[in-house]
Amino acid sequence: MSSPSQIASLPAAAADVPELVFASGLPGFPGARRFALVRWGAFEGPYSLMVDLEHPDVRFLVMPPYTFFPDYVVDLDDAIAAKIHLDRAESCLLLVIVTLGSVPEEATANLLGPVVINLETREGVQAVLADSGYSTRVPLRSTTAA
Repeated sequence: MSSPSQIASLPAAAADVPELVFASGLPGFPGARRFALVRWGAFEGPYSLMVDLEHPDVRFLVMPPYTFFPDYVVDLDDAIAAKIHLDRAESCLLLVIVTLGSVPEEATANLLGPVVINLETREGVQAVLADSGYSTRVPLRSTTAA
């Protein structure tokens, strides 16, 4: 559906989205359907928390993938887009879930299962890019070396 340059990075307004609805829940968390997106860390930093509104202890650290993976390509199929009534790439916010390790160098990103949000309807889904070759645990550290 979209190329990386067409999918929005996290705009400032997205940090103030009052509620995101995941009608099918998230894999492993089928009951977690209502989330708020809250900035995490420095305001200008790339990270946010997706916090379950009914169980605030359930939260996911997320970020726009292009921060660390500028060549990340997502080909959303029509079925995924239809689940969240997404018909324009400009309305799409793409995030990846980050898993922290015991030290910052162990942080990984789930590129296999990006979180896709329709900014207009506030509906979200976690896509599974089965044939993409991506992994659920891609190190952030390998992409930050200059």
